[in-house]
Amino acid sequence: MPWPSSLTTRIPPETRMFAARWGRSLLAVLWGGLLFLPLLVTSVLSPASPWAERVRNWELSRHSRGFGLVLSTPPHQRRFLLCSGLVAGIAIAPTLNLLGGFIVVTIGSLIQGLFIGGAIDIGFDMWTISQPTLFVGVLYGAANLIGAVVIAEAANWAHGRIDATFAEVTRPHALNTRIGELLTTRRGVVLAIDEERRRIERDLHDGVQQNVVSLSVLLARAQRATDPVKARRLLDDALVQSQDLIDEMREVAWRVYPTALDDHGLGPVLVRIADRSPVPLTVTEVPDRRFPLAIESATYFLIREAVTNVVKHAEAESVTVAIIDDEAMLTVTVVDDGCGGADPNGGGLQGLARRVGALDGALSIDSPAGAGTTVSARIPHGIAPETETVER
Repeated sequence: MPWPSSLTTRIPPETRMFAARWGRSLLAVLWGGLLFLPLLVTSVLSPASPWAERVRNWELSRHSRGFGLVLSTPPHQRRFLLCSGLVAGIAIAPTLNLLGGFIVVTIGSLIQGLFIGGAIDIGFDMWTISQPTLFVGVLYGAANLIGAVVIAEAANWAHGRIDATFAEVTRPHALNTRIGELLTTRRGVVLAIDEERRRIERDLHDGVQQNVVSLSVLLARAQRATDPVKARRLLDDALVQSQDLIDEMREVAWRVYPTALDDHGLGPVLVRIADRSPVPLTVTEVPDRRFPLAIESATYFLIREAVTNVVKHAEAESVTVAIIDDEAMLTVTVVDDGCGGADPNGGGLQGLARRVGALDGALSIDSPAGAGTTVSARIPHGIAPETETVER
């Protein structure tokens, strides 16, 4: 395999995708440095004049090739040329300054650091710091490059807002964004599976395994007992403990995945969750029809984890759960009247967001302090609404 291709394949795809996007945005900002004066000048001319038409086409080409913005119809208002020229003029000066600093400082520090050596002294009023030239130069150069990329992305956003004011805007390169989302959700799925495995391991280790060991000890003591009465009492205890162990195994199996979900759907499973919840739980609405197993499974785990969080942290007196089927979208809402203040960046809620995001859904958290928490998720299921059949 040729060296460049081999090197490229070693770079993560999302890194290549973002590097290409940022590179195009930087080039578009530099291109805008050539256009901002013509844009400002032609903004005072008639929009139908040949010069305004030519500059407008150049600007639209810059938006399309650089920022990935494609307008449905070319705008013929002076304000489009004026606003685009102002943004291009504002962005070009700091971008040139930062790119110049990146190129000059990085190359200079590489040459001195690799071939001459030495250090750079950074002096303050009370002390002086001496650092290797290569380290300081590369760090300063990287900071300049990051600053230029930030300005280019800001210019991309500003031009997108301006274009949307005058015409419908599409982003053909949005496919890259979609790929990025899919890569992110793929990691989320892996993390969610790992978290689930760890939870199952904790359930088995802390509960079932301890009871199995205790049952084994009881049986061993009964086997060694010489007194028949004592042996019988130990066997009775072992029998009771074995029944408890069976119940606990059933409970663990239920927490891992309830088979009733496959057989009967969300309704009966939610009734069972409500029966077992220490906090009074009310299910206000559940669709009658079935959905794909992946959708039902994600909905079940979302509700179960949300209710578990309420029991552990919310100090709530009641929980309300609703599932609404609305135009190929399942809206799941879990509301409690607890203390609120839930952190959306917490591990539990982040796990829920990853699980919902893996199905192209979205999770929102509304948890003002002292006013309860609302966990809401919208999960697309792609099933057309049911229509009533009219008999003739």
